Amino acid sequence: MQEKLQTPKGMRDYLPKLWYTLDWLRSRWLSLALKWGYEPIETPVMEYLWVLERKAGPQVRDEIYWFKDKAGREIGLRFDMTVPLARIAASNPQIPKPIRWCYFSRVWRYDEPQHGRWREFWQFGVELMGSPHVEADSEVIALFTYSYAEVGVDVEVRLFDRRIMDSFLEKTGIKEDIRSKVLGLIDKRWKISEEEFKSGLAKLGLSDRAVDEIVEFTSIKKPLKNSIDIISDITPNLREFYEELVELLESYGVLDKVFLDTSIVRGLEYYTGLVFEAYPQITGRVDEKWNRLAIGGGGRYDELVGLYRKPGVPATGFAIGVDRVILFLEENNLLPEHVNPRLDVFIAIRNREHYKYALDVARILREMGLRVEVDVMRRNIKEALRYANKRNTRILVYIAPRELAEGKIVVRDLEEYKQYTIPINELAKTIKHILNR
Repeated sequence: MQEKLQTPKGMRDYLPKLWYTLDWLRSRWLSLALKWGYEPIETPVMEYLWVLERKAGPQVRDEIYWFKDKAGREIGLRFDMTVPLARIAASNPQIPKPIRWCYFSRVWRYDEPQHGRWREFWQFGVELMGSPHVEADSEVIALFTYSYAEVGVDVEVRLFDRRIMDSFLEKTGIKEDIRSKVLGLIDKRWKISEEEFKSGLAKLGLSDRAVDEIVEFTSIKKPLKNSIDIISDITPNLREFYEELVELLESYGVLDKVFLDTSIVRGLEYYTGLVFEAYPQITGRVDEKWNRLAIGGGGRYDELVGLYRKPGVPATGFAIGVDRVILFLEENNLLPEHVNPRLDVFIAIRNREHYKYALDVARILREMGLRVEVDVMRRNIKEALRYANKRNTRILVYIAPRELAEGKIVVRDLEEYKQYTIPINELAKTIKHILNR
């Protein structure tokens, strides 16, 4: 059987159009994070398997890429950036606190590929390690929200808390040995029907009363600023924390974007306090797909660094699903035109004897900061025009013997369908004029 020339399942090639978009997002987000005092960091794509298992347990082997190297050591591809950065923080306790790190990196998970979900994908995120205080939580949530605004995406941030959920489940009488399964169902709350949700809870042995209480509780969603009493009724000791959080988010100017959503339980075996997710909003309408598809999330994880070295380090952070953001931008025509830059100038040559002259012209134009391509296929003018249009080129410069002998050059504006024969010393000025129109 003939082998197919294709990427491994769940992976893809990054052709120029997609790579330009990734590069634009990387530039915007890292520049923003730097303004907030975060420093860029990268790690090896591989970790010792035990490092990954320490956080996620031995079952993680079924969810990631792992193998034995030639020396028999068990190695795994990183499935997020939080674990590698926690390892770095644990192995470098001398780093001054708080640590502020940011990244734009590739990670891998052995999930079943779906629309908008790849086995190799990108994350942009930050980690703030060293502070247990509400100031750190509010900063991370604010930067999370600002990050989407930076690339033209309006989001709703839905927030909940591990501590509140633990208190609710305890008061409802849910036994500890089935809580993780209950949380797994809550995590699917809006991805399945209410009947499936209730049936799943009942199959865990929950009483009708407990099922009804969970259904009612996990249906709560309201602006965070109006949710203090709900939080206080379940966990009175958190009232002051959330009152301060509301004040700080208001000072950051993002409070109206933040909602209490009691169905947000992402990775509760990992987080120790706040958890939050972002859902994109489309002005004037509700898109059911995107209303249920998170494009990023994060929260507080005070115990992770301590798994590798004592004492632990309190920490919080977020990760944005870059690939899903790109999908949302593309589906809603929100990508700015400049993200995929067009070729400014294509230089065609009538006679090969003038090729060196074409290179001199190209050098001058490139020094002006323009994207310039010189023909290497020995095309005639018709073929050159056809190619330049396929490349979405703005200007074609044609070097022909007759015009060159007169000290002139041909410039064609491929957008306005206008052609000029100009003195060579006016080339730079003419091209600037065309591009600035």
